[in-house]
Amino acid sequence: MATNGAAYDPLIGEPFLKKVRDLGSGSFGHVGLYQRHGLGVPPEEVALKCLPVRVVDYTMVKREVRSHCSLNHPHVILFKRLGLTPDRRYLYMMMEFADSGDLFKYIQQRPRLSEGDARWFFQQLILALDYCHRRGVMNRDLKLENLLLSSAAEDPLPPGQLEQPRSLHIKIADFGLCKTAVTSLPKSRVGTLYYMSPEVLKASADRPYDARLSDIWSVGCILYVLLFKAYPFGTISDRDNRAQRDAIIRRIAAADWRLPPNVSISPACHDLLSRILVPDPTKRITMDGILAHPWFLEELPEGALGFNTALVEEQAADPPRCEQTMEEIDAILRVAEEELHAQPYPQMQAPGVGDSGIDGEIDELHAEHPSLFEAGA
Repeated sequence: MATNGAAYDPLIGEPFLKKVRDLGSGSFGHVGLYQRHGLGVPPEEVALKCLPVRVVDYTMVKREVRSHCSLNHPHVILFKRLGLTPDRRYLYMMMEFADSGDLFKYIQQRPRLSEGDARWFFQQLILALDYCHRRGVMNRDLKLENLLLSSAAEDPLPPGQLEQPRSLHIKIADFGLCKTAVTSLPKSRVGTLYYMSPEVLKASADRPYDARLSDIWSVGCILYVLLFKAYPFGTISDRDNRAQRDAIIRRIAAADWRLPPNVSISPACHDLLSRILVPDPTKRITMDGILAHPWFLEELPEGALGFNTALVEEQAADPPRCEQTMEEIDAILRVAEEELHAQPYPQMQAPGVGDSGIDGEIDELHAEHPSLFEAGA
């Protein structure tokens, strides 16, 4: 039987979940929209990320679930529960469903955003990331595809019509590569190349980095795309084109970016962008600096700056919880690991913590151009 997201529903036999449609797929799993009922909760639509047990890195899944369960914020997708499918071949993560797709597809489908609309999305992203950092969670894979959109419009739009930016709320969705403040210092090359900071490119066992500051670099890349509908360091048109990939890696390492000649932005906006995309993380603007920057503060909704402070204080006293205890989640993971070794199909090696798909190319550049990767570079 085919096991791709379109032809196979791993939740068949689960009485509380009915598949509505597929939402997307990746290298190691897929996401579907399900109608949920029972289990003591009102009927609702939920997103389920299904991962074959044979490719799961259980250490990373445990870290992801623990971190995501600790977050409850209007601009972060709510984690609900972890489960094992009836055939025990898939782990699934049940999460809040965002009804308007992701920011990558939204940007792709419409003309370039105005500076004000770009700021609207950026403000939401910064408030979400500030909250995550205050809760001790660093994302390490911020990108447009992982920023989901939820509509605040009262009436549904006609088919084919795109929502106006001011009616959309951003929600950070993926914490699969996150790091927490209580774990070891980040030193793995993880993330997505277009959003990867110079210090992550330079990372090694003896050269850790501050994941908070690398997250800030990533939001700078996102801001650039919001403003110009282009990536700051170029794109790879052919996945097998090593020259294109090497050029992007070199440009990131040197923070070699420019404003497009045919688009103008305000001096304040340019100032903030130039303070974020700084190669030396110790000289990069901090989260507090962004929150105090005049361009960020413009048109910021009243009370937004104090919201995270009050919420984090409240949650320090009464931490967020998902629908399960961590003991229940750990038990599910143990059953899945046992099932992995009991299944007759060949086991596949899960991707390593530092597997970003570019380690080999970066190592070669280290050897060929060491000056790009020196500590002071």
